[in-house]
Amino acid sequence: MRIFLDDTIIAPATKVSKQAISIIRLSGRDAFNIVNKILKKDLDISNAQQLRKIYDNNQMIDEALFITFANSKSFTGENVVEINCHGGVLVCNKIINLLIKNGARAAQKGEFSQRAFLNGKINLLQSESINNLIESKNELALKISALGVSGIKDKKILKIKDQIIDVISRIQTSIDYPDYDDIEGSTPEEILITLKKIKDCFTNIIENSKRAIKVNDGIKTLIIGEPNVGKSSLLNALLNEEKAIVTDIEGTTRDFVEGQINFENFSLNLIDTAGIRKTKDPIEKIGIQKSLNNIDYADLILFVVNNENINKEILNKIKNKNYIIVVNKEDLLTKEQIKNIFSLNENIIFVSAINNQITNLTNRLKEMWDNEDLLNSDLPILTSIESIANLERALNLTNTSIENLEIGFDFDIVNVDLYKTLEIINNLLGIIDMDEEVIDNIFRKYCLGK
Repeated sequence: MRIFLDDTIIAPATKVSKQAISIIRLSGRDAFNIVNKILKKDLDISNAQQLRKIYDNNQMIDEALFITFANSKSFTGENVVEINCHGGVLVCNKIINLLIKNGARAAQKGEFSQRAFLNGKINLLQSESINNLIESKNELALKISALGVSGIKDKKILKIKDQIIDVISRIQTSIDYPDYDDIEGSTPEEILITLKKIKDCFTNIIENSKRAIKVNDGIKTLIIGEPNVGKSSLLNALLNEEKAIVTDIEGTTRDFVEGQINFENFSLNLIDTAGIRKTKDPIEKIGIQKSLNNIDYADLILFVVNNENINKEILNKIKNKNYIIVVNKEDLLTKEQIKNIFSLNENIIFVSAINNQITNLTNRLKEMWDNEDLLNSDLPILTSIESIANLERALNLTNTSIENLEIGFDFDIVNVDLYKTLEIINNLLGIIDMDEEVIDNIFRKYCLGK
């Protein structure tokens, strides 16, 4: 059921700046009427491209191309007029102010997408993907978000929902009509099989979704090592910029220096840390302790060394993490030294950061974090932490249902948790009434004009 809101909203759909073309978008029941007030020839109420001159009283302001959407054929499900005007700041703001004066209201962030959701044009998973599409930092994140916007993979979660409804119905029938004990698929053993399949689907969706979020948000990558081994040089080489100060003086880096590098299928959030050594300098001590503390929170550790003396204490601290030992200053090592270092650990890569020779490392990173398989899965990918947390709740409830069935609890106890699971799935899709403040909060993280 479409919900047409009373007011008509307006916002720039492109940045208001000096450029060739700016786009202004209106959405609402009165979009055509409001725009016609600044034209001498009314727009046809149709899905078309129409050229018109814009006036303030009798003074022409601009000539623009109007793209019009009528009869719910727009993204928002309402009448929409998009004005492609000349891209001067003054021109764009003048047209917006004229339209506000004639009855439009300035849109809030994400309000166009919110109306599309409220009018049944997209579901909540698709709306979240729209924002992630805009915020994509690498090619794979872009592709994942584009699939989410299309809703192609949502069929799987709708199928899971149907399975939950079917199990609830079978259980409820068994409770209400105990004499009908021959209903197909209604024995505890048969229901257990279905619930375990649902559990596996939930588990895989959660795992893929967490990986997808990491793809875009970035893999927290800690660069650690002793002083003067080339940690800052490695950071600069990876970022291809002079982000960190590089000197021969030990202890130059005393706090974190950060940067981000975007590969095709993932992003790295790089953190260069203070060189780990024994020191009496109180400020340097704080930096070193912060370096050690952050090992626990890192997704990947680049442990930089420049000779055969690999600090065993540091290696012991990172042994249970994803790590690469990066042997820097390869150009200064003899063949015998390289051979000896190779024999010390299988996770070793040789580079020369100062000479920008880091291909071995970037190739290893691509091997470690190739997430292309996410595109091939038929499972939906949740693109927000909140949605993943909700699905984890559904998974926990499904696990409880399975455990209760295996213990031999009555069907009515099992059904209580299944009803809660169904409610969570409905909330994920946004297909039941949700609190107005919750809906507002979801869409306000979007950019203006979307």
